[in-house]
Amino acid sequence: MKYNQLYGAIAAIAVIIGSPAAANSTGLDANQLPMKQALEKAAEAKIAYQQRSKANPVPAPTPRAPSAQIQMPPPEAMIIMIRSSLVALSQANVTNNYTVLNQLGSENFRSANPPARLSELFAPFRTNKVDLAPVVFVTPQLSQQPQIVDGKLRLVGNFPTQPMRVDFDLQFEPTDGLWKLFGLSVNLNRAAPPAQPQFVPGSGADQPSR
Repeated sequence: MKYNQLYGAIAAIAVIIGSPAAANSTGLDANQLPMKQALEKAAEAKIAYQQRSKANPVPAPTPRAPSAQIQMPPPEAMIIMIRSSLVALSQANVTNNYTVLNQLGSENFRSANPPARLSELFAPFRTNKVDLAPVVFVTPQLSQQPQIVDGKLRLVGNFPTQPMRVDFDLQFEPTDGLWKLFGLSVNLNRAAPPAQPQFVPGSGADQPSR
């Protein structure tokens, strides 16, 4: 056996044990022992390690419990989440104080959107005196199916207010067991005119007399 082959056997034992110092503790040194004695020492060290392994087996790693699946909130909770976010924005626009809106968000939202930045982003709402108060009385409608992507819940829809419809695109992420605001986009678009009531023949007073 060549020297590099012998050194390979020493290195293999050191790797199995976990550290080169453990292999050196067997007294195995190819530079000081004759070839035959070195091989014998290597075999003895390997047998001793196997015996220790059988006497003290390494316990199998405990499998990780699967992470709890994120549950879709019920429709009633979605309405509360949407309405509370828009009401907080409405009050922030009126007072030019976006601290509460900032605190309603997740940690990621709060760090990325301090009150001063929110004030800057929604300055056009204040300049144009946009009134979002009607969202308190109108039930929001979703235009897309709610979905959870990458752990974030996205809710897209509108408040069918007149004459301007309030469109929203909101994202929430779970924080301490609660859905917290992660993203907020609000726009106003002209709503379709309400349908005119149709006259129905035979409806009583409106029916022409004969």
